[in-house]
Amino acid sequence: MKILIRQFLGKLHSWSFCGHGIASSLKEAGHEVHLFSTDGIQHLPDFLKENLIGYTEENIPKLFGKKPDTDYDCQISYTCMKNFPYLLSSGNKNRFGIWCYEWAGKNVLPSGFAKCYKFCDFLCAPSNFAKQIFIDSGVPENHIKVIPHGIYTDAYKQETTIKLSTNKKVKILTNIASNHIRKNIPGLLEAYGKAFSKKDDVCLILKSKFKKVESQFEVSLEDCLSNFKKKFPNHAEIKVFSDYLSDISILYRSVDILYTLPFCEGFLMPALESIACGKMVIAPNWGGQLDFLNSSNALLVDGEEKRANPKSMYWDHKDNAIWFVPSIDDTVSKLRYAVENYQKINASIDREAIYEKYSWTNVSNQFIKLCV
Repeated sequence: MKILIRQFLGKLHSWSFCGHGIASSLKEAGHEVHLFSTDGIQHLPDFLKENLIGYTEENIPKLFGKKPDTDYDCQISYTCMKNFPYLLSSGNKNRFGIWCYEWAGKNVLPSGFAKCYKFCDFLCAPSNFAKQIFIDSGVPENHIKVIPHGIYTDAYKQETTIKLSTNKKVKILTNIASNHIRKNIPGLLEAYGKAFSKKDDVCLILKSKFKKVESQFEVSLEDCLSNFKKKFPNHAEIKVFSDYLSDISILYRSVDILYTLPFCEGFLMPALESIACGKMVIAPNWGGQLDFLNSSNALLVDGEEKRANPKSMYWDHKDNAIWFVPSIDDTVSKLRYAVENYQKINASIDREAIYEKYSWTNVSNQFIKLCV
């Protein structure tokens, strides 16, 4: 089949990462894969550069290379729904739009987004949680397919690790990715501060960067840490890890626990990556991660649904949006239990089942099976 993937492919973005994985598996299966990047090519993997037909830089119309052809057998784009009419316009069949929205509620999608389902043959949600959000905003259920994100299984089967800047016995990783309000960084630090002190043999490793706040849905990591240290002067060790890693799996293998406490997630890729490395997860008992997290590989934190902070939302601010507020007390309890029992829990994780279900090969095959 002749397949076009047109979307973010050039920057360090979850959409790009998924595009790379799908493209590599389709290419390996023998399909003719054309790539068109809408955010440059800075981080496009070398093994996919021969498939690149053209690109633009983000928000800059200048074309490099050539435009896509006009009639593909299949088109795939991981992008927000408002871009479907343009990015899935090179043919009129087998158009698959991938997207998810993190906030729940009736008609919670940004204004004008829901109707754009008509410009794809299937809207592909990465989790059942994400699917329900689309349904609640009026997208017909028969127009939605749940196809998860994936991993490069060969990378997650390796044994390599890296040396981290701590001598503490138990290493707890938080992969924040973006310093957004919905990531609940203050709550995550609050629970860690209550769970442990400098007497404990633990270290929290924050995979993030100190960035200037540019949008109202962002927070300052520097301010979050400053407030935390004032409130918990005897806090357990914390290290910020900002290095770029071409293979993120090496970081998960170098720690013992993944700890994440967001208010809302449509899939939660770091949780999947962590259990693929045989490392347990502490995460909220709400959101897209419940498709693959359970009592054998995670400690799921209790909490309650509440109205979301409108400033946390992208594009539109919906006053009726719902997210999940994790219990700090329950998080503290689960952090302490995890530190005492992580070896037993890690040993119980069925990594082979993860490799089978969430390989990019399996994911890309699900798109091919939708083709008519």
